[in-house]
Amino acid sequence: MQDTQARLRTTTAQYGIWVAQQSDPDSPGYLTAEAIEFNGGLDLSLLRTAIAEVLDHCHTLHMRFEWDGDTLWQHPQAPATDVPLVDFSAEADAPQAADAWMRDSLAQACDITAQPLYRTALLRTAPEQHLWFLQVHHIVLDGFGYSLVQQAVARRYNARVADLEPPPLPQWSLDRVIAAEADYKRDGRFEADRVFWREHLRNVPAAAHIAPPQEPSDTPLRHTLHLAASQAAALQAAARTTGADWAAWMLAAAGLWLGLQSGQHDLCFGIQAMNRLGTPALGVPCMAMNIVPFSVHLRPDATLRDTVQRSAAQLRSIKPHLFYRYGWIRRDLGLLEAGKFLFNQAVNLMPFDRHVAFAGVNSRMRPLGGGPVKDLNLTLVVEQGDWRLTLEANPLAYDETRVQALAEDFRALLESLAHAPADTPLTTWMGKMAAASDLETETVVGSG
Repeated sequence: MQDTQARLRTTTAQYGIWVAQQSDPDSPGYLTAEAIEFNGGLDLSLLRTAIAEVLDHCHTLHMRFEWDGDTLWQHPQAPATDVPLVDFSAEADAPQAADAWMRDSLAQACDITAQPLYRTALLRTAPEQHLWFLQVHHIVLDGFGYSLVQQAVARRYNARVADLEPPPLPQWSLDRVIAAEADYKRDGRFEADRVFWREHLRNVPAAAHIAPPQEPSDTPLRHTLHLAASQAAALQAAARTTGADWAAWMLAAAGLWLGLQSGQHDLCFGIQAMNRLGTPALGVPCMAMNIVPFSVHLRPDATLRDTVQRSAAQLRSIKPHLFYRYGWIRRDLGLLEAGKFLFNQAVNLMPFDRHVAFAGVNSRMRPLGGGPVKDLNLTLVVEQGDWRLTLEANPLAYDETRVQALAEDFRALLESLAHAPADTPLTTWMGKMAAASDLETETVVGSG
């Protein structure tokens, strides 16, 4: 059991969410949520026990945040997880009623200085159809953290269903994560990464502009594309013909699509960074996610292979420096005080299968909320070979018809790219864009 008296410093990732939340304390925008859908006969008693055990053990969930002097602190609280069963099976449209309940939960702001930072429940929509709903403030958990929690619950449930002793709960103390960041700042890696990013972004191109800028939205519009197994296989095969992996290929495709939508040959978007490798955060549910800028230079005389290879080279270049946070990058470039950003869109390619297997039932993960959206976000999730590509859009800048059209346009581009020879020139897709000489390339950081 964690010491509920000793307060802890926060990580820079947590501090960034704190600052963002304090700019609008009544906003529910930083509440995140996922649900796991179950179809089949669950042992609800065993599942509720497993959920309560794991959530009670998850150190980061039981905090209250306080600004004291010049430091943000988090105070551990005594865990007391309740897992209610909410039955909608008698409703005329039970799935719709459950969805409305979850949306209502996400619409209620959380005071992170005084209120619980998470909420969970089991929702019944039919005798053998349930959802496990988990809602958490982004200051304490990111998408990878959700996966660690869900997998731990599944392991304990599956063991008990098989009449086995459940596995020991992992070591999930935040102390190691906090200490690792302090070591990083002390041992020279922080300074080396600062120098890298300053040089890497010396002539970073402007953010892509697709719609007029708006304030970030707490309630983004979403449209999800399901890529058939044949489509996903074609994409992966196309990546191999360019000599790169599918992540580099997909980032090149996203960059080309943003260029086509914005009319820009040079642009920058954000990519979600898997910055846990080699750190304690790899095995600790917490808020560690980073996002870093990714530059795109579309040259009409280049081939698809050239473009993907440049994407792969950029990934290799930045990979050792992903622990350096976006907030630090903005500060170094003088953008924090000016309230400026390096990008408007973000791409999240989740590099791990999100499936969580529960014995005796079919299960499927459903993301419900991932935080505010500035303009457009693209997220690719793979679950048991099912590729789901979700486009999130700011409703202040786009309506549902436009979001659906944009998503289908991206699908069409992926299909075209996947079946094009690697040496196909980019002019095949860039014909409708203005000539590069007619565009002015704005840079955020000068060369001097």
